[in-house]
Amino acid sequence: CPPPSYRRQLHATHRINLYYHKASTMKTSCLIVSLIFAINNGSGSSLVTSFITSQHVSKPRAKFLPSTSLKVATGVPQITQADLASLSEKGYVVIDNFLPRDLVDDLREDILNLRRGGAFKEAKIGQDSTNELNTNIRVAETCFLGRNRPELLKLGEKSIRDRSGGLYDILDNLCDSLSDLSMKDSATPLDRSLNELLYAYYPEGGFYRRHRDAIPNSASVLRKYSLLLYLNRDGWSPDKDAGQLRMHLDGGGDECPPGVQPNFIDVDPLGGTLVLFKSEAIPHEVLNTMSERFALVGWFNRPVSAADIANLGEGGNLVQVGMMAVALALVTVGVTTILGQ
Repeated sequence: CPPPSYRRQLHATHRINLYYHKASTMKTSCLIVSLIFAINNGSGSSLVTSFITSQHVSKPRAKFLPSTSLKVATGVPQITQADLASLSEKGYVVIDNFLPRDLVDDLREDILNLRRGGAFKEAKIGQDSTNELNTNIRVAETCFLGRNRPELLKLGEKSIRDRSGGLYDILDNLCDSLSDLSMKDSATPLDRSLNELLYAYYPEGGFYRRHRDAIPNSASVLRKYSLLLYLNRDGWSPDKDAGQLRMHLDGGGDECPPGVQPNFIDVDPLGGTLVLFKSEAIPHEVLNTMSERFALVGWFNRPVSAADIANLGEGGNLVQVGMMAVALALVTVGVTTILGQ
């Protein structure tokens, strides 16, 4: 049985967690500022660590059932073992016709309905406190998704996303398969509760310059696999419509390393095509579009670990460590959607 002092601290932490889940955007901001202020005065580092550890740091949990033991809805698209092997070995996989055409069309119509309802916002770039609008790097709109999001339910409760065998069921099954792969490759499962998901709409002339999805010392370090699922109309022309995904294989980050020849592959964003890649390994970009471009974008995340918190402290002061620790906590409770990444 834990000592009384630990139980008091744990109860206090759980109260913070409860408050955090129920807080409005303004109250959430105040909590973050309070935690950082405490750290700066030398009294809050343990509070931040407890705040994350009690709820979010990896710890023994119930055994994950293999995906083969889960009941799969009839007709729900499934990733094959050959595709998973390709993802593991090459770091990426491209799967044509993963979604049937009628579902692609329904999801594209869902995007149009949400845009008409005002659910989309101009897409920003950067991580955590550096998140900003920069139309020299990105021109697009995004809408965050997830089961039971109040702002989406207001626009309709019976969307194709929520139906049995619909978008969320498909992605849950995909997450289970990727979690099995992650366990095989790195002995680390995925945490479905941390998944990030959004619709991305690119207007004519839209683009997103070369970037990475998982940046060291930011909340995005939890991202294990990136997902792109294209929802464009039938008859998309690579020449007339453009907007290809370019995946860079030159070993660089946001830029090609000096002295290294460019090495990349381009993927046509044909409706129904699924692209998966390792978030930390594949820099990529969206080439200029010549037509409206529709896609689903997502990240399958691993749990927060004690090592994540330790790594934040290397070379940083207490305020920086506190801000990064809180940023990780924001990801784990889904509050990054408030920041409008």
